[in-house]
Amino acid sequence: MAALFLSGVGGDLTCAVGREEGTGPSFVCERFAGAFELRYAGARGSIYTLPADTFVEGRTGWEEEVVSPLAVRPIAELVVEDVLLHLEELAEQGLLCMYAYPSRPPAVPGDDEDLVMRGIVWTREKGESVLNAFQRYHPHLVRRIRRGLAAGRYPEGFPWDG
Repeated sequence: MAALFLSGVGGDLTCAVGREEGTGPSFVCERFAGAFELRYAGARGSIYTLPADTFVEGRTGWEEEVVSPLAVRPIAELVVEDVLLHLEELAEQGLLCMYAYPSRPPAVPGDDEDLVMRGIVWTREKGESVLNAFQRYHPHLVRRIRRGLAAGRYPEGFPWDG
């Protein structure tokens, strides 16, 4: 899972990240053709192995995330020279599922409603500048987001923040 966050280019607008239904492996899903290359090709980063004893679950809104209230020293560092190549290697080993556009796992809606919801909630929270990012990556969704804002959709924000 950590490898999927070595590059954040475009965030949720370029690639959806999650875990296969049940207790399956992590997945990454292109939201448009070429998103893997845009986000990951040539990106570098490090993944650190940390001691588990001070990390706890349930402190953030994402169940995958664990946090430590204390500073910890890394046990090891894995330097990744090209994130896309690393992800492809993980997929070859069966440790990651990669969905090239237009393929999607069941968790990623075919109608992009998850992105529309993000656009509506983020625009309310952060302002109209959010729509610039949607215009860049998903111009076909901007009208749906504007209509959703006008209709007052998703007034409670994200269901997983609840």
